Amino acid sequence: MKQTILLLLIPIMSYSQLSYKDIMSISDDKQFKKVMIENYYEKNDDEEGWLVYGYNIRRDSIEGNTSSKWGSYNVNDHSFSFQISRSSLLNSLLSLDSDEEIKSDYDVIVEDIKKNCVYYDIIPYIGKDGVSNDYVCYSCSESKYKGKIGFMISKGNGYIRHFPNK
Repeated sequence: MKQTILLLLIPIMSYSQLSYKDIMSISDDKQFKKVMIENYYEKNDDEEGWLVYGYNIRRDSIEGNTSSKWGSYNVNDHSFSFQISRSSLLNSLLSLDSDEEIKSDYDVIVEDIKKNCVYYDIIPYIGKDGVSNDYVCYSCSESKYKGKIGFMISKGNGYIRHFPNK
């Protein structure tokens, strides 16, 4: 039964997966938009200075929009970031009677970064909420962007952030 469900859901899972290759291809706001649109993200209300896209956004004018995956591009410093939930209903269903864990897009991308790039340093980043987080950062020779790529986990979400050269 579990295998049947998995076979039925694999095309859906593959349908919207942001990849390492996608992230490495981002060089400017147009390429960022291309990556978002081709991965079936939809435009959210832009925040000042940011282009914001979400995957399967649940819109709520009172509580605010929610999504399991977000992509943002800062038009001022040309940085970009992704927030990807590391848990999903699919993971829960498939792991009920198995010790196997289904990897999130975040986990797959981070594995590729660690495999294809060179460790650089730990870079602190203070978010819009004023909270400081440390990102482990890598230099990726095949990237189209200039700078480093970093990642970290907080509250069940994986974050991937571009740190432009200063």
